[in-house]
Amino acid sequence: MKKRIIPAVVVSLALVAAACGDDEETTSTTAATEPTDAPDGTDAPDGTDAPGQTVPQGECTLSEPLKIGFAADLGELGAFSDQPGSEAAQVMVDIINEAGGVGGLPVEYTVKDIQGDPAATQRAAQEMLDDGVNAIIGPPFANTGAPLLDTVNGQAPIVFMATTDSSLADPSRGAFLTSFSDQVQSSAMAEFALAQGHTTAITFSSADDIYFSGNPAFFADAFENGGGTMVGDYAFSLADADFSTQVNDIANLSEQPDVLYTAMVMPQIQTLLEQLDAAGLGDIVVMGADAFDATVVWSAGDVANGVFFAGHTFPADSNDVQAFLDDAAAAGANIETISFGALSADAVQIIAAAATVACSTEAADLIAAIDALENLKVTTGSVTYAGTGGVPEKDVAIVTVEGGEPALVEMLRPSYIAS
Repeated sequence: MKKRIIPAVVVSLALVAAACGDDEETTSTTAATEPTDAPDGTDAPDGTDAPGQTVPQGECTLSEPLKIGFAADLGELGAFSDQPGSEAAQVMVDIINEAGGVGGLPVEYTVKDIQGDPAATQRAAQEMLDDGVNAIIGPPFANTGAPLLDTVNGQAPIVFMATTDSSLADPSRGAFLTSFSDQVQSSAMAEFALAQGHTTAITFSSADDIYFSGNPAFFADAFENGGGTMVGDYAFSLADADFSTQVNDIANLSEQPDVLYTAMVMPQIQTLLEQLDAAGLGDIVVMGADAFDATVVWSAGDVANGVFFAGHTFPADSNDVQAFLDDAAAAGANIETISFGALSADAVQIIAAAATVACSTEAADLIAAIDALENLKVTTGSVTYAGTGGVPEKDVAIVTVEGGEPALVEMLRPSYIAS
């Protein structure tokens, strides 16, 4: 395949982010997003346009099409991210192809259902490699992410779309995260809680997956580092449908905590909120990780009003999130969440940018290109991998629920990050 070095400054890939064209069968024509200034902290590199503007892709011609596979957990716990994510990736592939593809050829896209099973993940990974897939979008949890990484092991780059587990990021093996890490999101929520004047907190954690135990531990670390006091941690299982024992224990504390932090998912968090309210503990401010967004905590009804959670993004003038979600809706994609469709669009854009920069679909070239990306324009804003160890530095969107709808409070990058 033809290889040509193209300066990164001409490959922000804003073309594929702003060119909201339509697939011949499923999308309707949508105007490109109006140019906007780069948000603070994400200025475009010298010689490029700010996010929202169209930048030429350069002179790259590929002899074979870029093939992207998605190892998607469509049937188990990971479906909250991978169902909308897999549909969103198709929408972005269609947008890119409508704009001319990558290297002059349409991008090819395939989805393999890994069923939340490590063995199925390994089989799907090998099938994709055998089919000539050049890059893979990965699932949200380590129980399937680690087997995927072990099987692929540098034979293609893996861009984990929704995972916040930093242990899965390893550029030496071709693995990258699209999102911030658990350490970052939980530290941000702790810093936000302290800034609101809260001084005491409890956590709910589960040993069923590192996501559900790690996030509360990182929150506790950051909360105590900022001068707060942790009152205790309450264990639960992902199979639990009742939290009355834990709620009764909290009710019997000599002093009620200001904050409860957890990485719980729906419908469990709805049950916990209802039981706290019924026990007269509704004044405790409930805060959560990105799982609150992923499983649409605001669908719990009035009991969810006043909760806060860490989001990956939120529609704003400084990003293309709303424009993309509008395109996805027009295409018939089922995307309920704020973040996970947009993150999937980012993952496709990152892979497409790497193929354009390297003018190659070879694994080593794509991995090196991703690892060197700086200030790449994507749907959620911009992303940098150079010098980050595969985990991009990103702000956390602090989101609350008001009147049954999510509302942005602020964008926050924590000053202290738990270890």
